[in-house]
Amino acid sequence: MTKPVDNQSVRLFPPHLLHATWQTFQAQAYPHPVSGVIYRGEPRPTCGVPLGGLDTGCIDLEPDGMLGYSTLFNHLVNPRLLLNVPFLGLYCAGQAWVLVSDTNAKLDAPVHDAALAFPHTDYTPRYKDIGLKEVRLPDSIDYWGHYPVVDMEFNGEAPVEVGLRAWSPFMPGDEVTSMAPVAMFEVTLRNPGHSPQSGTLAFSFPGFEVAPGEQARVAVSRSPINEDGLHGLLVDSGQRGNAWQMSYCLAIHGRLPTRVGGPLNTNGEAWKNISRSLPHSTEGETGTSMAIDFDLAAGEGKTESFILAWYAPHWRAGGTPSHSDTHQFTHMYAAHYTDALAAARYMASHHTDLFSRIVAWQDSVYTTENIPGWLADSLVNILHLITEDSVWGQAAEPLGEWCRHDDGLFGMCECPRGCPQIECIPCSFYGNLPLVYFFPHAALSTLRGYKAYQFEDGRPPWIFGGCTATIPGNRPPYELALPDKGYQTVLNGACYIVMADRYWQVTHDDTFLLEFYVSLKRCNDFSMNLRPAYGLSQVVAMPTPGTDSNSLGDTEWFEAPEPGWKGYVTHAGGVRMAQVAIMRRMAEKVGDAQYVLRCDEWLRAGAEALDKYLWSGSYYLNFHEPETGTQSDLVFGYQLDGQWIANGHGVPGVFPDARVRTTLETLRRANCAISQSGAVNYASADGAPAKVGGYGTYSYSPPELFMLAMTYMYAGDKEFGLHLLHKCLSNLMRWGYVWDGTNIIRGDMDTGQRAFGADYYQDMMLWAVPAALGGVPLSGPCQPGGIVARMLEAAL
Repeated sequence: MTKPVDNQSVRLFPPHLLHATWQTFQAQAYPHPVSGVIYRGEPRPTCGVPLGGLDTGCIDLEPDGMLGYSTLFNHLVNPRLLLNVPFLGLYCAGQAWVLVSDTNAKLDAPVHDAALAFPHTDYTPRYKDIGLKEVRLPDSIDYWGHYPVVDMEFNGEAPVEVGLRAWSPFMPGDEVTSMAPVAMFEVTLRNPGHSPQSGTLAFSFPGFEVAPGEQARVAVSRSPINEDGLHGLLVDSGQRGNAWQMSYCLAIHGRLPTRVGGPLNTNGEAWKNISRSLPHSTEGETGTSMAIDFDLAAGEGKTESFILAWYAPHWRAGGTPSHSDTHQFTHMYAAHYTDALAAARYMASHHTDLFSRIVAWQDSVYTTENIPGWLADSLVNILHLITEDSVWGQAAEPLGEWCRHDDGLFGMCECPRGCPQIECIPCSFYGNLPLVYFFPHAALSTLRGYKAYQFEDGRPPWIFGGCTATIPGNRPPYELALPDKGYQTVLNGACYIVMADRYWQVTHDDTFLLEFYVSLKRCNDFSMNLRPAYGLSQVVAMPTPGTDSNSLGDTEWFEAPEPGWKGYVTHAGGVRMAQVAIMRRMAEKVGDAQYVLRCDEWLRAGAEALDKYLWSGSYYLNFHEPETGTQSDLVFGYQLDGQWIANGHGVPGVFPDARVRTTLETLRRANCAISQSGAVNYASADGAPAKVGGYGTYSYSPPELFMLAMTYMYAGDKEFGLHLLHKCLSNLMRWGYVWDGTNIIRGDMDTGQRAFGADYYQDMMLWAVPAALGGVPLSGPCQPGGIVARMLEAAL
């Protein structure tokens, strides 16, 4: 077995690795070769790796060496707090080096542009100069992200080499550890020369925003920390019980700092002087810097460790602390870590074991049989969306008495910088599988929220609160207690039922089914009575026109206005058929024989309608409304989503096997062939690009592409399924979207660029791929030897 590299005199990973391509290489502390991507220059990732865990908020470490977006102190919405400041500097041999590769700070994205296709958002990277002068910069930075870790090697002419390993204790299967609001920054200094070197290393943190008013500014305190293994500063806002209650601890592990002062930020003159002094901290200042003087013998290396812990226990539903007119919630992490110092102490005491556990669970992914390296890297990094999007509210007002003390209410934000709302139900359908696998208590908390918020007519909530609510008062973007009916009514019931079954199948917890069965049955009955005029065959139909009253009209997951959905529909119809097949199994399990028969009737009627109204001979029509004669014969690339649900949930397929194979062949020669990076939403029957409005000719959604790739795998064509998946993930990697979850690919031209979405947790659908590769249901990877079981065991 290859021994792990663990030597302070060598780099974290080899030099001269190719830029922006998947590679296998040896990395410090890892027992086997890893799979990853080294970024160095352009294409520059649009966001860096976030440091943070479950419900903690996060701070992005940008590939140019700056601090990027930050939600540590509950600035959650668009525009998120964008720091754009350096945080590491070096003084050596009479020169000051600020460890950023350039002075180009990114501007917030997206911006609105009505000239673009639906939706009208422009994510083109834009930059501004931060004005950093008087210092030298590295020539480049080698950047390897493997969430929750980022490794950086700074390349330049400084006589001392610098490497950074920064990480947070995100631990699959251990929700309390994953909720620790803390990050470790391990800075390795190496002297490759033949002469001793002396110098100074500095770390700067910009702090937090203070509440308005002189009284709040005066309340800020700065308290030294000097205890065994932890030396630094605790900065506290002085506020209690409101969203302005904030504090953080910046400390050095294992030694005293040489100097402590105010933040360095973009002040080149201050960075230049770090070997002699740091900025004075004035009253109300919340930023901090620390400097360490060092001596290195020839060939020697040493590591200095900085700990950053934070504590901001309350957030406002409005998305920033200033939204005092919206509900206030308390983070669940605050139930386990009483303040920033407690989190810092936890890291100081357990950091060796914690990082060993991270290495172990990541190594278990990299070494899983039949998982290609590029997929292993993608599976590891896609988990960053949990820290970008998660909040977990404690059980207190305004949450109702239904909310259990141990559960609280966990929720994910759809798209904080574009469509901020909590628990948009189709997003969780796509993206909650890793939560079920690795944090089942969080997933159960959310499902209990859906059950508690179910409306009297049986429909589930569209959201727990947020920007697309039909009732204006329900629109605070980080709301947990204002459920709304929303729209996409045709598929919301399927989302709830499928997610509940996902939890049941993975956990094998029959008491869960008994708790939820009545709710799920009510939901199914509501869903199957949306178009009474179609009788039982409405299982594969859109609702009665006018059911969704919002501006997009009657729609589903693909909500663009063109070509729309009418009458009998293949895509939603197949999903709803899988929904009923799942309800049938649940009814059978609880002994509801009458409902089993009812489900059989829906399934028979749906199959007959699919055959009569929608089968074309080589694929299923997009839609067909018999009473008006309206139909769409476009080839919809994702028409078999219902088949994927059936395969993944271990229920009988909703389409005949022969027709699945025929349809997949049509999609291969049409939709898949048209796109260089995925499979277009629509193609003409002859295989030509379809000139559709709405999303546009070349558009598609990555999580849908993942489902299509898995449908090929389940149908026996793993080779093409992997090819399709690799094509999509390669595109996301090359454009730098790895830590910026994209939702919609550009439709007006076939470039593979993003049209919409950032931090979209829908993309965690990727975690369903290991099951499809194994030809087993979603519970399969949890069996002994499966990737989920291996990860959970390794992370213990």
